[in-house]
Amino acid sequence: MEFKESASDSLARALVAFANAEGGRVYVGVADDKSVKGADVSNRALSQIQDTARHCDPPVRIELVPFKHGGSSVLMIEVPEGTQKPYGCSDGYFLRTGPNSQKMNRDELLRFVRAQGQVSFDETPCRDFRYPADFGIEAFENFLAVAKVKPGGVKREDLLVNMGAAKLHGKSLVFNNAGVLFFAKRPRLFHIQSRITCLLFEGTQRTTILDRKEHDGVIAENVDGAMTFLRRHLPLRYEITGLRRKEIPAIPQAALREALLNAVIHRDYFERGGAVMVEISRDKVEIINPGGLVPGLRLENLGRRSLPRNPLIADLFFRMDEGEKAGTGIGRIREAISQAGLPAPIFAADSFFSVKFPLPATPGHVPSRLGPSQGTQSGPSWDPVGLGAQAGTKSALSGDQAELLRLCRIPQGFSRLMIAFGRTNRTKFRQSVLKPMLSAGLIAVTIPDKPHSRFQKYTTTKSGIALLGKNPD
Repeated sequence: MEFKESASDSLARALVAFANAEGGRVYVGVADDKSVKGADVSNRALSQIQDTARHCDPPVRIELVPFKHGGSSVLMIEVPEGTQKPYGCSDGYFLRTGPNSQKMNRDELLRFVRAQGQVSFDETPCRDFRYPADFGIEAFENFLAVAKVKPGGVKREDLLVNMGAAKLHGKSLVFNNAGVLFFAKRPRLFHIQSRITCLLFEGTQRTTILDRKEHDGVIAENVDGAMTFLRRHLPLRYEITGLRRKEIPAIPQAALREALLNAVIHRDYFERGGAVMVEISRDKVEIINPGGLVPGLRLENLGRRSLPRNPLIADLFFRMDEGEKAGTGIGRIREAISQAGLPAPIFAADSFFSVKFPLPATPGHVPSRLGPSQGTQSGPSWDPVGLGAQAGTKSALSGDQAELLRLCRIPQGFSRLMIAFGRTNRTKFRQSVLKPMLSAGLIAVTIPDKPHSRFQKYTTTKSGIALLGKNPD
């Protein structure tokens, strides 16, 4: 509430400040020390106050309530929270901060408008992007394959327009930010904040980093890379079926992937200094994204309502059969965790949104396959199928071997596989990763007659798909 001795020129500031916040009341005829001075409540005075509210931009809806207090007339002006924010007056745009109405500067106003969801980052044109020079044809073809889109003679440009990634302006194809995140050769040149940072900590404190990986490719590859990092470093738990023991990640992969998709779809990309964070420590896995909850959504509504901050990004993931379907992503996270008999995930929101997956110290948890010296950026130590004690028989796969088979269900180039597994040494990657899987007949090259072709890709064989079916997430 605010007290005013008279309906002065500053009244408009108070009205727009309350409308931009959560509403409030202005008492006219009362001094700051709450002593009653009395107010003019004639029809003419009330009409002037209504005019002041109408001349705000947009007009502020108010209710005037005159009343008597101690024999003096007082006017209460009720200002509900506005539905067309931001509201301004001739003096500028104001916001209620504590007991005061503070004028917003340019940057504050921009942040305020974005927070209302009236400016969508993903649908905003990216003027610096040049087509076709900055366009990544491989990322586009991978998207079409995953989304099961068959062009059927339709021009690439028309496909991009139809899926909402770009618009035609004359003869030029102008990409929006969602199109850049999905299909740019190097998205980080335009949006460095689109990366996913993965960290593995020693023990339970965020002090000593054992492994760090930055994923800054196209948005779908970033999610895949973060999932590979999680599979590589998550501890394992046992499931005993008959005489067989099955080792599975401590947290269901379905829950982790939903949480990652939620983070990249709903994060605030206007915050250029932020990144989606994936943090693994001994007692928890936490996935954090900048931006908090979308305005209008509260923690208690999670799983019942869905308000995507970036609807176009959500739609493109949906086309890949990845995005939340009818707002059920949070529900699927909870269901997967519940079915695994694990502690419920913990959701929190302020200027960031986070989901925390506790890792209880139970006998069912065992150390990761990686040794102390192997959890580095050079990648994991591989145990070729059927060639080591860990693999045992050909019915068992390590998490990374299964990930390779999953990725190669859609043919993948050598460079993309190196990125996905965090490798930098081409020779070691070829010898220790691809060669054993090729020898086992689980993957194959797409151009066998030209093994060194720059167009060479690797694809999962029928044997690999069958083996993968015995090792579900």
